[in-house]
Amino acid sequence: MLHTPQAPLFVREMGLPTRFSLYVLACLALLAMDARYSALAWLRGGLNTALYPMQQILAMPWEWSQEVSGFFVAHGELKRDNERLRAERDRMRIAQQDRATLLSENNTLRQLLALPARADSVPHVAEIVQTLPSPFSRKVIINRGLLQGLQAGWPVVDATGLVGQVTRSDPLTSEVTLLTDNDQGAPVQSLRNGLRLIVSGTGSDRLLEVRFLDMHADIHEGDLLYTSGIDGTYPAGIPVAQVVRTEPPRNTPFARAYCRPLGGVGRYRHVVVLKPATRRP
Repeated sequence: MLHTPQAPLFVREMGLPTRFSLYVLACLALLAMDARYSALAWLRGGLNTALYPMQQILAMPWEWSQEVSGFFVAHGELKRDNERLRAERDRMRIAQQDRATLLSENNTLRQLLALPARADSVPHVAEIVQTLPSPFSRKVIINRGLLQGLQAGWPVVDATGLVGQVTRSDPLTSEVTLLTDNDQGAPVQSLRNGLRLIVSGTGSDRLLEVRFLDMHADIHEGDLLYTSGIDGTYPAGIPVAQVVRTEPPRNTPFARAYCRPLGGVGRYRHVVVLKPATRRP
């Protein structure tokens, strides 16, 4: 019969409560010694030194996540700021363009209002609201018509010279044929020597011409041409054009003279319609 070994009679293990009590007492004693004499400072410093690399390694994922989240937050803020600045830039550009347009219109209106008074006509300021798209004619629509007293045949000028004449008048608008139209012409007179001529349109807002000019006519580059007033449509003395060059006869007995319009034909939005003044008996 086998016998099982038995523990010695006086060797016994301590119970769990006893061991826990001893550990607590030991901890309290160490705490008291460290608080009183800093006995464990060297141990704490060594442990901190040994654990510092591990703390850094363990903190890296958190720092990386913070940097990544910060990057996306900063990117979103920069994107929003960029969009806001672009919108603000566009608004400022539009405001600047509107301001430039208003200044230009204001200057034009000031010049029109400063036109010298004429005894033979009454001025009516009008605005060009439409340009007819036909490539074979130079005509515009103004925002004045029969209700404002406008009629066909009245001359149209701006602050610098002749622009054209009213060729059709509706209740609210009127059609103005520009001086540069192919079928338009005006009798003029040279300011230098009084020579009477007729300037005609060429279809270009930058050029007029004097056709069927006598080859011996006394006309030179730089001569200023003003309306002569003999046709009964355009009052006398309105600036019309300046001669830029003359062309001798070619296969024809007549010479030609090319002129630059003095009026802002095709450039300005505001014009003045000259209403003939009522003549008193």
